[in-house]
Amino acid sequence: MPNKRFKPPENIVKQWPEVFEEIYMNAMPIAYIHGIEIEFFDGRIWEFDIHEQLPFKHEDEVVTKLMGALREMSSEVKTINFSIDVDKLKKDITDKTKNIMKD
Repeated sequence: MPNKRFKPPENIVKQWPEVFEEIYMNAMPIAYIHGIEIEFFDGRIWEFDIHEQLPFKHEDEVVTKLMGALREMSSEVKTINFSIDVDKLKKDITDKTKNIMKD
């Protein structure tokens, strides 16, 4: 799959416009993704609850399995939607920024 940049979904932009309004992304750490919804051209919809899997599997394992499945079905996929834990992302970025400014 090509590594294209995309504009974050509007609901994410609304939650933190100061950061997300003007950026394009090509990746998001799996720890910040709650779930993924995949819509296929034939009307099927699959939902993956990433947040639920992380306590039981290593992040790399979840990513590897998910990316493998997406590669296999890429010709059948119409859209992919992510739900992101913006509150956790905000907290981590804010905390790390504070730590950098202290040093």
